[in-house]
Amino acid sequence: MHPGYRICLLIMSLALAACTSTSQVQPAVAFVPESAALDAEKPDLAWWQLRFRFVWDQEEAPDFSAHLLIAEQLLLPVIVEQQAGLALWRFHRRAGPGDSGNQFSLIFYSDAATAERIDQQITSAPLTQWLLQNKLIDKVRFAQRSPEELGRLELTSDPEWPIEIQRSWPYYAMGASQAWLMLVQELSQEDAPAGDVDYPTLLLHYQDVDARLNAQWRSFGQHAYLHHLSAIYGYQPLQIRSSELRTF
Repeated sequence: MHPGYRICLLIMSLALAACTSTSQVQPAVAFVPESAALDAEKPDLAWWQLRFRFVWDQEEAPDFSAHLLIAEQLLLPVIVEQQAGLALWRFHRRAGPGDSGNQFSLIFYSDAATAERIDQQITSAPLTQWLLQNKLIDKVRFAQRSPEELGRLELTSDPEWPIEIQRSWPYYAMGASQAWLMLVQELSQEDAPAGDVDYPTLLLHYQDVDARLNAQWRSFGQHAYLHHLSAIYGYQPLQIRSSELRTF
């Protein structure tokens, strides 16, 4: 066979193959992202904050142990009872200079009726009254966050974050709060006071729980939490800004 004829046959074969393969490709289906199954956003829901402010001499380091007392003895029963109406919730803990001081908060996403029930249950609880009467806390505040805004997931996130992080972050914060609260429960049950106990005894109990929880965080927090959080994000590099590190 003449070489030139072979080249022509080869070119024709390749062209035919290209035409055949092109004709078999179907048009792509239009891509429409599905609605997130986790999306709790509803027009009748709002963000609410129940805030305990502790009496604190700012010349001394803050004592966070009473946060655990409130979390397990006051907030946990209410969260369990009202969980059907709580789309999202999380704890917020802080101690800083000025009027804000040492605070422990439950921030949650619910309708107004659920929020009012939670407020009533917490503010009327005997433990809340004891904390106020013994000047361990000086105030319990309950308020809707930015009442003019309803139903937006991102409302209580940092506005400097990208909007995608603002809207997804409440799910992360809720999971972290659930894990912390369960850790408090586990450690509390290991050495729980026997029988009926008074509030001063409970306070001492949670000081011990707090010390053991902090020890576990120091020893295992890097691997149990930070390492595995990094794994979820594929071990990608992370920029650490020293201005965001806090001692308390």
